[in-house]
Amino acid sequence: MRLLKMKMKNQIIILMYHAVVRSPLEIYDWCFIDELSFRRQLKYLIKNFEIISLSEAVERIKNATIYRPSAVITFDDGFQNNYEIAFPILLEARAPATIFLITGLVNTDDTVWYCRLNRALAETKKASLELDGTKLDLSGTDAKARSSSAIKHKLKTYTHPQLLTRLQKIILELGADPDRPVEIGSPFRMLGHQEINKMVASGLIEFGAHTHSHAILSPLSPRQRYEEIIRSVNTIEELTERQCKFFAYPNGRPEDYDEDTIKILESCGVRASVTTIEGSNDEMTPLMELRRHAIGEDSVIYKSKREYLRQVWQRL
Repeated sequence: MRLLKMKMKNQIIILMYHAVVRSPLEIYDWCFIDELSFRRQLKYLIKNFEIISLSEAVERIKNATIYRPSAVITFDDGFQNNYEIAFPILLEARAPATIFLITGLVNTDDTVWYCRLNRALAETKKASLELDGTKLDLSGTDAKARSSSAIKHKLKTYTHPQLLTRLQKIILELGADPDRPVEIGSPFRMLGHQEINKMVASGLIEFGAHTHSHAILSPLSPRQRYEEIIRSVNTIEELTERQCKFFAYPNGRPEDYDEDTIKILESCGVRASVTTIEGSNDEMTPLMELRRHAIGEDSVIYKSKREYLRQVWQRL
C-alpha cells in the first residue's frame, strides 16, 4: 500500500486518475479503481480541501494566491467510464475535474494499447509467454497481472510504432485478435464526442490534450512531436469549441519530455502541462511541469498534526 505524506502549507495537490469501474477487472490494473473507492475519496477531499478546477489552480499558482489547502482532480486517457461512472459522482458533489484525451481514440472502437494487452491476457488459454528470452507465467490471474506489468514496462522502452508492432505480435501469440473492436460497455471503451459535449455543457469538466496517439514524446523527432501535440490540441478545440489550455505528458516522467517539447506546447497555445512527477504545487512550480499524485486501486493518503494531510481514503 502506497503512502503519500506531504506538508501542505500554501500548496495545491493535483490528483491523477484514469478509469473508474463498477467491478474489478479480471486481470488487475492499478489504473482502474472501483466506484465505491472513488466515492469515498471524493467525500474525504470535499471535507478536507477546496476542490478547484485546473484553470483556477493555474491562476492561483501564477498569482501566488494559494491561501488554503486545495486539490485538483484529473483523469488521463479519456475512458467512457469517466462519463458513465465518475461524472455523475462529480456532478452530484459539484466537484470540477479535467480530463486529458488521447484524441486519436475519441469516438472510435479502439482503446489504449495497455488495455488491449489486458484483454488479451484475460482471455488467453496459454499458460506462459516468452518475451525476449524470458518465460512469463500466465497460469492464473495473479500471474497474468505480474506478467502484464512486465510486458508494459518492456514495451515502454520502444518507440511508439515499435511498441504497437510488438504489442500486435504479443496479442497474436496469446491467441487474440489485435484489431478486435472494443465493445460498448467495456471498461476499456473510450469517450465519444456526445459525452464530451455533455460534460463541457455542465461547466464542471475541462478537457486537455494527451497527444493524438499516446506516444511518449522524447523518442520522437521534433516534427513528430509537433504533429502529436498540434493534432491533439486542435482536436480538443474542435470537440469542445474552447481553447485547449492544458496538456498531460504521456508517461510524464522528466525523461519523457524536454525544453523543446515545452516550446512546442507554448507555441500551440498551451498554458500549463501536468507531469507524473510526484509532489505538490506552489508559486515556485513551473506551469509547464506541474506535479501530480497518481491515484490507483491501492492508494492511501495520510496526514498528522504536523503534516497537513491525514488519511484520505482507506479500503474498508
